[in-house]
Amino acid sequence: MLDRIALSLAFVGLCVGSIGCATQAAVVAADGSHRLLARDANTGITVVLTTETWEGDSAYGEDLTIVHVLVANMGPSPVLLAPGDFELRDRRGFDYVLYDAGGAFQAVPAGADPNAYAQQQLGYDPGRSLNYETVRTDDAELGRLALPWGVLLPGTQMRGFLYFEDLRDSANHATLKWHAQTPEHQPLAEFGFDLHVSRR
Repeated sequence: MLDRIALSLAFVGLCVGSIGCATQAAVVAADGSHRLLARDANTGITVVLTTETWEGDSAYGEDLTIVHVLVANMGPSPVLLAPGDFELRDRRGFDYVLYDAGGAFQAVPAGADPNAYAQQQLGYDPGRSLNYETVRTDDAELGRLALPWGVLLPGTQMRGFLYFEDLRDSANHATLKWHAQTPEHQPLAEFGFDLHVSRR
C-alpha cells in the first residue's frame, strides 16, 4: 500500500514538473481543424475564420480567445466592419466580451495623398451593439494586429484578429456570429461559426 502511494506521488510530481502532463486547450472546428469558411451568394461576402494562429505575445494568447478573420467583399454593396456586429456565445447562453483594440481604416479618395491620412485617429461606427469593451496595451500589439473597423468597399478585403474573453476554461462549445450590415445599418447576411474547445 505504501509503495502504491509513493508511486502515485512520484507520478504527480512528474506531471507537475512536466509540461507534457498539463492540460492544453485549443479552439477548433467540429472536425478538429482550425479553418472555417462561409460564403453568402446573395451578397458576395466570404469569411474565413482561423483559430490558434496567434503569433504575437504569448501572454495575450493565454488570456484571450483570439481568432483570425478574413472578410472579402466581392458583392455590389459596401460592408460595415464594426465591433458591435460580432458576438461569441456558448451553448448555455453566456456571452464572451469582445475586446476592441481600436484599429480602424478608411478608403483614401482617388488622387489624395495617403500620407495625409497616416497619422489621423480614425473614428468608426460601433455597429448594432455596444456590448464590447475597449482595450489598449502599452506595446500597441493588439491594435496593430486586430481586424480593423471601417467600411469595406466592393472588390476589397480586410483581415486581422478578433479578441474575446477567454472561453477555454468555462465552455466546451460556442458560436461566433457576425451580423453583416451596410454602413446605413441595413442587414446583409448572418454568418455563424461553431467552435469547440479541444482538451488534451
